[in-house]
Amino acid sequence: MATINCTLADLKVPGFSGYTPPFGTKVTGSITPRDENNNMLMPFGFQRPKVVTETSTTSIIEANIVFDIVAGGITLTLGAAAFTGCRVSVINSATTDATVNYGTNNFTAKAKESIHFEWVNGTWAVVNERAEFVDMIAYAFDLAGRANQEAKKTVQQRIQTGVVTVLNRGVISGLVVSKSTTALRNISLANGKFFMNSLERVCGDFPNSALVPDNYESAARYCYAYIFFDAGGAVRFACTPLGGEVPENGMALYRFSVPAGNSYQNDPYLNSVSMTDVRRVEEGYPIQFNSIAYASVALPFNLLNAEYDIHLEILDHKGGFNQRETIYAGGKAANGFNIYVEGTLDATRIRWTVTKPSL
Repeated sequence: MATINCTLADLKVPGFSGYTPPFGTKVTGSITPRDENNNMLMPFGFQRPKVVTETSTTSIIEANIVFDIVAGGITLTLGAAAFTGCRVSVINSATTDATVNYGTNNFTAKAKESIHFEWVNGTWAVVNERAEFVDMIAYAFDLAGRANQEAKKTVQQRIQTGVVTVLNRGVISGLVVSKSTTALRNISLANGKFFMNSLERVCGDFPNSALVPDNYESAARYCYAYIFFDAGGAVRFACTPLGGEVPENGMALYRFSVPAGNSYQNDPYLNSVSMTDVRRVEEGYPIQFNSIAYASVALPFNLLNAEYDIHLEILDHKGGFNQRETIYAGGKAANGFNIYVEGTLDATRIRWTVTKPSL
């Protein structure tokens, strides 16, 4: 790595061998013609750029100076300056970037651009116009970013919308599920009455008509016993696969917890399988309800609080509009809310729109 001499130690006055300048160190004894020539050219040497052709470091810098980097990809390390206000200009004449190290910092000297430094409080400070221009661009981008952020807030948070379906189904009487004592891993359904698709229907017995799956996995799994309408409109009874959901045209009755490794070989009659009644029983249907059907909505983007407006629009449903119904929102929180359907409409598809202009 080359060292660039930026001191004034070589500055001498021809013919005044005893002259000691206020800076640097003069040579001892007489000076040669070469010294005299160097002395005469010294001022011009500091006015013209120091050409940098390789990775270099400077000595202490004792006068304003210009460095011309003519080879890209190299590093120029600046030494300390001798006085406050000393200025260094770096011109990168190369076609590729170079690096200027100063103290513990570094600056990328872009190809065909210049950088200016000034010695202030014992360190070099960048005072180049490009940095100021970059700062202006960064500030402009910051303003644009803020505007974009506000626009994004409006699109994503101030106005949020979506569609949800509220299922309004339940049991009026009966429809009790039991484990079979005669068929391997079978379950049976007792007759009863229920409402679904805004209709009141009767369901007959389904003895040994659904199968609880084996669980060969290392953790307990769940499945559901449910009723549904087939393509012809007839009532059917079934059990979901492990981890499966009740289909949209069905209604869950019981949930089964199947232990890990539970199968027909070690538990043919489901003695180790627990049952949980998940029926929604509404004996007073359609006049009186014990619970109100609802669906929970999770907002895509959380709001600061629950102070927002909700607009609801019915897109589709099962049942006529002459049937008694009331639709409203409740349970508001910063991250979501509930939509309730009070009445007999079923499979009600609702478009919800949340607005919070003050966000």
